[in-house]
Amino acid sequence: MNRRDILKAAGVVSGAAAMGPFFHVGPARADQGELVVVSWGGDYDQALRDLVFPAFEKETGYRVKLDAPPETAKIRAMVQSGNIAWDVVLTDIPAVLTLMKDDLLEPIDYGVLDQAKLGRIPKELQRSHALGQRIYSFNILYNSKMIPKDKHPRNWADVWDGKAFPGGRTFNFQGGIEPQLETALLADGVPIDKLYPLDVERAWKMYDRLRPLVTKWYTSHAEAIQLLTAGEASIGCTIGPRGITAKHNGAPIEVEYNQGKLASDNWCLVKGVRNKKVALEFINHAIDGKAQAGIAQRVPYGPSNVAAFDFLSPQEAADLNTSPENIKEQYWQNVEWWSSVEPNGKTQREIQAQRFATWMLKG
Repeated sequence: MNRRDILKAAGVVSGAAAMGPFFHVGPARADQGELVVVSWGGDYDQALRDLVFPAFEKETGYRVKLDAPPETAKIRAMVQSGNIAWDVVLTDIPAVLTLMKDDLLEPIDYGVLDQAKLGRIPKELQRSHALGQRIYSFNILYNSKMIPKDKHPRNWADVWDGKAFPGGRTFNFQGGIEPQLETALLADGVPIDKLYPLDVERAWKMYDRLRPLVTKWYTSHAEAIQLLTAGEASIGCTIGPRGITAKHNGAPIEVEYNQGKLASDNWCLVKGVRNKKVALEFINHAIDGKAQAGIAQRVPYGPSNVAAFDFLSPQEAADLNTSPENIKEQYWQNVEWWSSVEPNGKTQREIQAQRFATWMLKG
């Protein structure tokens, strides 16, 4: 999971007249064909196999083949050659924006999806060419053996306070993740609703204050979890759901959701998808609240459909970033700002990544 970033209201409906109202493909007939779905692999994909694929295959007669990972270069090669081997792709918003810019995706025909399900999915996740499925977040994580739960850091200003909250910190460097400028600004008192456009210079001044506290700059989320588990860092900024997974496996890790940065992995249709109706019907099954609840019980990423929480216990919901209680304390990353192109032809993500590398060398 080396990615990340994300969202701004969009909610675009297109093609509804051509496709008609919400549909079901069926009745099912044996072996109608194959739908290729591409995701990131791992436990989440196994949950899709167990909880989404069977109902879809029974209803449509289409077999689902799963592939991984969703590489942008492969999608570009398929579209350019006209040899479309993938149909539905689960990927993050930075990749979505790149694919859209290069005209490599089909628009989502929201008019033919189940409107009751869409009504329970935040509008921030309903983009013209992408529909949110699973939510990850950058949160405050801490070692619960080193820091008691009733005395843990509750915001980014606390994380920056080495006197009140002693112990080493771990933050990301490299791994495809831009510097956490949003957290730096929140630590300096910027309100969540005033974050964007980011005050870059103010954020980097806060990074100068953070540097002495960081005992290890991690290069993968797995490394961050290892550092926190081993007590090599007492506090970190990394993917909250990964911390919850580690906690469920016995690691002394807790997650604070306040001021967390939300991002999404999203369903997309490859341009030239072989059977758009069937591909959309698959998405319709994947965004079902009950199915997403079952997935979240196995892999604690936030469901995009809030109806999932009708099928989860309060204890299960407490460990998910999109629960009604947790989501209201967080914000959606504005990936459009990070993807905006400056006069020099580079995106903010590229500019800040280069600045990050230079800043690290000065340390």
